[in-house]
Amino acid sequence: MDDLRRLSAGQDAMWHLHRLAPDRAAYNITLAVRVRTPLEPDLLHRAVAALAARHDLLRSVFTEIDGVPWRVVRAPAMVRLEVREMAGADDDAVAAAARDVGRTPFRLAEGAVRLVLLRRRHDDAVLVVVAHHIISDRTSQWLLMRDLLDAYRGLLTAGEPAWSELDRAFDDHVEDERRLLASPRGPELAERWRRICADAPAAELPADRPRPERQGFTGATVQRRFPDALHGRLRPAADALGVTPFALVLGAFETVLHRYTGHDRFLIGCPASIRFRRGMRDVVGYLVNTLVLRARLSPATTLGEAAVSAYRQTATAMAAARYPTVLLPRPEDRARLFHIAVTMVTANRMEPLLDLLDGGLDYGGLRLELVDVPHMEGQLDLSVELRESRGALTVTFRYDVDLFDAVTIERLADHLVTVTEAAVADPGTPVSGVSLGDETDLERLLAMGTGPTR
Repeated sequence: MDDLRRLSAGQDAMWHLHRLAPDRAAYNITLAVRVRTPLEPDLLHRAVAALAARHDLLRSVFTEIDGVPWRVVRAPAMVRLEVREMAGADDDAVAAAARDVGRTPFRLAEGAVRLVLLRRRHDDAVLVVVAHHIISDRTSQWLLMRDLLDAYRGLLTAGEPAWSELDRAFDDHVEDERRLLASPRGPELAERWRRICADAPAAELPADRPRPERQGFTGATVQRRFPDALHGRLRPAADALGVTPFALVLGAFETVLHRYTGHDRFLIGCPASIRFRRGMRDVVGYLVNTLVLRARLSPATTLGEAAVSAYRQTATAMAAARYPTVLLPRPEDRARLFHIAVTMVTANRMEPLLDLLDGGLDYGGLRLELVDVPHMEGQLDLSVELRESRGALTVTFRYDVDLFDAVTIERLADHLVTVTEAAVADPGTPVSGVSLGDETDLERLLAMGTGPTR
């Protein structure tokens, strides 16, 4: 008899999104690590089997019975490591192969995880872990890589995985959520969200093309590293305002949206972890809730006030984070509460693996390097991810190619850096007082205003 499990509200929404575009990989989450240490294939296969036994979501398939989606748990043997020999391939070819692994859509009726080893030599390979968002999130991807490597190291040195037993499982989260929704607290939190979202439009950037009638779920990525000097000054500037570095940059981003759109209030999304309960720290699963932030700015708002407002927005939203925003009713004129989302990944959650962001590390005798593979492209108009390591702050813009050209997003990245620099230098500057133009923009405007010569 099939082992049927209920879905969380977020998983249910992800199931329906997948059915809208089953041939797209917009909700694939990919983590790729280069291993410059000899690997024993038999032990790695055993480590994968142990990983699948530890996290039952990895050995799950999804189906629908009488119109209701369910998760079906299979045996650990359904999860296998694929080894692809790439002897003689250069770095570009291996990176392209890793991207292809991540961009291959899942058939959720057959599984939602993919593990591939791209091996050039016995001491040079790229390990790629891909999971559909219905079973994973960003933190979970780091957990999966950590647990896989810990299993391998433990099997190599002691004959068993080097990890502690889990206290809780993803099903505990599903039951906690169901109890919340059935309690008086559920409607109270829903009402909080309704007040946050009332009478505010979803922020929409001016697009290069009209919005198609049907979302294509196809995207691309622009990445920008903040200047090191700016990164070094960010935390002291945030501390002086009594906010987090994320709030300072979020305030700068909302300032850019205000300047682009002219709107004095608007909504954006902010994915946040909901691993609140004891014992959930090491559980793999879809354990995020995309909060809705309500921005409010005027031309007289200062950059410091924008940062403080952003900080308060996130605090207000986090107070209602246990209620799944996917359950909120959508306005009649649009399918989503927001078209733009912003989040931050920091190095203090998954140490030491996040040291990979600084160029590589020795992990228990395994020499590892991060292979930065684009993924999760095309989910929204624009998804902005701030990624901070000890040595750098990088911002990744994932955008809908049906709406935007790369040059538009590159200009947006420039403007975010410009406004953040202004906020750090002088938080008393009005949001209307920051120049977003450069010499190229000025020349373009002058050319547009110049008539034909006689």
